[in-house]
Amino acid sequence: MAKRVLIVAGDASGDLRGAELVAALRAIAPDLAVFGVGGEHLRGAGVDILVDAAELSTMGCTELLHLR
Repeated sequence: MAKRVLIVAGDASGDLRGAELVAALRAIAPDLAVFGVGGEHLRGAGVDILVDAAELSTMGCTELLHLR
């Protein structure tokens, strides 16, 4: 049975470092199944993106008011 890993990256640096982590983990366990929240780097590393991090990002106070 393949091992499964959930990874959550909420910003660009987490997306980039997470992709590097996934690559290192897959070097050890090629059949590793990885899924979670992230962006283009994690998607490029073969992660099954359940929620794109861009959908979750906000900048400033006015965006928060629109969430109500």
